[in-house]
Amino acid sequence: MNPYYQDDYVTLYHGDCREIVPQLGKFDLLLTDPPYGIGYNAQSLNYPGSTEFGDVAGDDTLEMVEWLFANMAVADDHCVFGGNNFPELLPHRGRWICWDKRVTEAADKMLGSAFELAWMNRQSGYDKMIRVLHGGVVNANGGKRQHPTEKPIRLMATIMNEHYPDAQTILDPFAGSGTTGRAAKDLQRKCTMIELEERYCEIAANRCRQEVLPL
Repeated sequence: MNPYYQDDYVTLYHGDCREIVPQLGKFDLLLTDPPYGIGYNAQSLNYPGSTEFGDVAGDDTLEMVEWLFANMAVADDHCVFGGNNFPELLPHRGRWICWDKRVTEAADKMLGSAFELAWMNRQSGYDKMIRVLHGGVVNANGGKRQHPTEKPIRLMATIMNEHYPDAQTILDPFAGSGTTGRAAKDLQRKCTMIELEERYCEIAANRCRQEVLPL
């Protein structure tokens, strides 16, 4: 099993995570943004600059998140975006991160949801808030977004840095454009990513080829 891309911090595989994950070892943290089973299509929602994006692969059913929760033993800690879309699959209440994508009341008028939720497999502590401005017009990563559901690097880095400071090995089975790997590399942590679509593997690899960037 040869990586599509690899450096001192990031390993990226091109393929189906259901076939690749069983060949990997154990990780400290599973941090991922899987298909939610909601049939997401940015173009049909008229999001700016979305004409180049089609459907999110595997988002037409809950099959991928069902697989994900059946294989949680791959990591000790879990942080999964979109859990509010499939609450019936969550093993317990957990704790939540609320990502405020608008930050200000004025920015609430931007197209799309004003916040997103990520489920953590913790059964104590408090729910958390992270504020990073990011929307259909404003891309926190700079320039055009490269994936229809692209997350800000700063969001993923904040999750790792503030909520999982001891997690040195990270797994993202739904890599998209590689935001998790880029954030991990900037924090000098090791991240293994898997992506089904080769065009996003190429984008992720190009993002991760840069040297460690200041956050």
